Amino acid sequence: MVERRQEPARWYALCAAGALDNGAIHRTELHGEGLVVWRADDGRVNVWEDRCPHRGVRLSLGHHRGDTLQCQYHGWRFASGEGACRAVPAHPQASAPPIRVTTWPAIERYGFVWTCPSATGASTAAFPLIDALAAAEPPACVPLRSTTIDADLASVKRALSAYVLPQADAAECAAFECERGTLTIESLDGAACSAIFVLQPARAGKTRVHGVVPGDFDAEQRLALQRAHQVRLNAMRDALEAAREALAEAQADALRTSSTEAPAQNRPPRAQPSPVAVTMPLVRMDAAPSAISPAIDASSHASSEEDSPFTVHLARSGGSVDVPADTSLLDALRAHGVEVPTSCEQGVCGTCLTPVLDGEPLHRDVWLDARERAAGDCMLVCVSRARTPTLTLDL
Repeated sequence: MVERRQEPARWYALCAAGALDNGAIHRTELHGEGLVVWRADDGRVNVWEDRCPHRGVRLSLGHHRGDTLQCQYHGWRFASGEGACRAVPAHPQASAPPIRVTTWPAIERYGFVWTCPSATGASTAAFPLIDALAAAEPPACVPLRSTTIDADLASVKRALSAYVLPQADAAECAAFECERGTLTIESLDGAACSAIFVLQPARAGKTRVHGVVPGDFDAEQRLALQRAHQVRLNAMRDALEAAREALAEAQADALRTSSTEAPAQNRPPRAQPSPVAVTMPLVRMDAAPSAISPAIDASSHASSEEDSPFTVHLARSGGSVDVPADTSLLDALRAHGVEVPTSCEQGVCGTCLTPVLDGEPLHRDVWLDARERAAGDCMLVCVSRARTPTLTLDL
């Protein structure tokens, strides 16, 4: 809570507005405070503290109930808007207790959901006009997947200043910082579409990057831009996190070395170094693969392992589906009457993300990051397959 009291009143993007479609409940952080973001059936967007005031369970683990959010622990339901308790299942005949969720300001603008933390008792800041985003409101833009990076805000901003747009050379791109920390990357020769990034300081050492590409594009062009930018953002994330790990290891080595030195009384006195602010190195994105172009497809980032037949067990419906080597998992599921929500069907958008209960997926998407792939507990069924003879999916 200290960070919120000290933070000046200003608005921060928390997620793309589309992340709340179909009753989705979005969990995020801002300055170290856990937040839950959801949209009621009447369209109202809510940003709440991610904690049930009854027993402290995360509300983001709960259930969307139209105009209320229900905690999964004891089923208490809290109303959209003021966050007041509306029902307690254990006492259906009794009046709801006078208890409410801690709410934050919420506004949906420029294709994102925003909130404004402020000092206790301070008024909420007026939402600013952000010219760069005003010209890129949906549907006249291509939303990019939000990317979480284990690096501080300054390091991520510095890395984005070296971002190279798809179809552009490093020397032909420039970053311009606009209102409220919004960064616009432009191609100086006009050969590539610009991109706009909005940064969210999730907590110390963790930043989320939201982005859009302004302009009207057909479905194929939109998909190509999403793929290309995701590859570059993933590369930037990996480089920053590798640099952070190397720095931590170097500091640990220095500590181990100092602990093995001779006792202090046997060492000559030495000057104490002045404190130095450590900044992550600049990540130049001109080393991105030349294959990044509108013609890119998910297979360029897929495993080189050959397709093999496998069997999928469906945990909820109780059936099984055999997937031949020449048939995608999505097509095999559809052929057996199993419907999975999809959009791009190219491993980019994440719409068909499905929990994996058993077995090892063979990931062939560009949506999951390295840690999500390593966990092996979810997969995009439109392009990915199985590394093991069988998979058990939560379908």
